[in-house]
Amino acid sequence: MLAAIRPAFLALWWGRLREQLWFRPAVWSIAAVGAALVAALANSFVPAGLLPDIGHATLEGLLTIIASSMLTVSTFSLSILVSAYASAASTATPRATRLVMADNDAQNAIAAFVSAFIFSMIALVALGVGYYGPAGRLVLFVFTLCVLAYLILALLRWIGTLSTLGRMNHTIETVEKVATQAVRNWQALPGLGARLVVDAAAAQGAPVHARWTGYLQHVDVAGIEFAAQAAGATVHVCLRPGAFVSRQTVVARLSRAPAAEAHQDEQADLADLAERVAKSFVIGRERTERQDPRFGLVMLSEIAQRALSPAVNDAGTAIAVLGAMTRVLVEGTRPRDDDGASPAPDAPGIRHVTIVPLDPADLVRDVLEPIARDGAGSLEVCLRIQKLLAIVAANTDGPLAAAALAEAGRARDHALACLRVPHERERLLAHTAHVAPAPGR
Repeated sequence: MLAAIRPAFLALWWGRLREQLWFRPAVWSIAAVGAALVAALANSFVPAGLLPDIGHATLEGLLTIIASSMLTVSTFSLSILVSAYASAASTATPRATRLVMADNDAQNAIAAFVSAFIFSMIALVALGVGYYGPAGRLVLFVFTLCVLAYLILALLRWIGTLSTLGRMNHTIETVEKVATQAVRNWQALPGLGARLVVDAAAAQGAPVHARWTGYLQHVDVAGIEFAAQAAGATVHVCLRPGAFVSRQTVVARLSRAPAAEAHQDEQADLADLAERVAKSFVIGRERTERQDPRFGLVMLSEIAQRALSPAVNDAGTAIAVLGAMTRVLVEGTRPRDDDGASPAPDAPGIRHVTIVPLDPADLVRDVLEPIARDGAGSLEVCLRIQKLLAIVAANTDGPLAAAALAEAGRARDHALACLRVPHERERLLAHTAHVAPAPGR
């Protein structure tokens, strides 16, 4: 279990790096420079006169065309990306911009255009100073043809990407995929690898305070376990990722076994352990979805709230978001087809770390309550909320199903307070979610 969790902590930083728009073009550009320069090594392995000689003019013409066209295409594509990101921030929610920026197709296209430009420029300079011999020019010619072939494919794919990038449907779909994966991660590791403890007695012990003010983004359970095991202590994590903390917030509590206290200086050891544990909590300016299944649903909720605002008044987008939320809650909590195994609340590899459980009701209440409030005056939205909450209640189990039914009652109360026409109120009451959870779920 430790081996499975520790890479997840490293994956947090790797994921952040990959989301940066500059990272992939930078890596591809380094590879392009290497490809342009390594072609000259062919002269050391292939005897002169054995291969056909490619003239300078042929190579120079191809490379000049690539350099001039890719500079224009790269500039044009970056301007399109900026417009798409601005559109996602203004029409959907600013929190979704980071997810749109991480789109693989868009990043691959920009990386291909920029790296092709750099490849052609480096090759032109090297060609002009006589860096390549006859064999090197042939290898460079083959590399250039491969670059041209890939650029044609990249341009065709880029055209398809442009038809959806920045559109509302694309933004909703992107957030839905991220939210579904976050919920599945929570289902696989409900305690982030630690043991779930609801007992209030576990919250007793020396406090560990946050080292910064911001959102709790990640908890390195494996690092805490290693430190707690070495100190012979138990660490109880008091907050889940997604909470806003300050330097006065207690994020964890430490306790020691009586046998350990008898042989060691408890205060000095706990102080050192508290410092190590505090460093295992990653705090940042924004929420992230990797360990916070609520954040993806919150982003979807913000899109629906903007659509229901008087300035936009787009009930269709709100209904589309409600459908996405339903898929996240139903499909994200369903066991995967590949294993079908139910997650165990206790991780066998973690014995010294406990954590508070995530209340499944938060997945429903925190995201649907604002939509029910803002859409209370629209019968279409109110009816869709009731129907979709009935689907969630019928296809989930336990607290999540109960939370869906409870939210259906609150949404009904919001709607009854705003709907003035009697027949609309009657239709709403007829469709109020009352479906019991399906047996066996």
